[in-house]
Amino acid sequence: MSIKPKRVHVQFTGHVQGVGFRMTVVEQSVNLAVHGFVQNEPDGSVTLDAEGSPADLKELIRRIKSAMSGKIDGVSVDDREPLGKSVGGIMIRR
Repeated sequence: MSIKPKRVHVQFTGHVQGVGFRMTVVEQSVNLAVHGFVQNEPDGSVTLDAEGSPADLKELIRRIKSAMSGKIDGVSVDDREPLGKSVGGIMIRR
């Protein structure tokens, strides 16, 4: 039985720009079967749009929160319709 992929849109708020946050997201995604993108937003937040197994997405968010705990004030997670793309890992959008 295969696990149905899930897609999430995650918004991180706090002191999350100009501190290596996006690179940290990429680094924390290593060895997880997730893919998508992370980008800075005009309002000072950082968003992550990622797809993968529910367990890997949960682990990625846990890793990011742990690695950047002193910088994050808030995290909101919204489910999105999976796109079915499974290549590329997490990429930084500029």
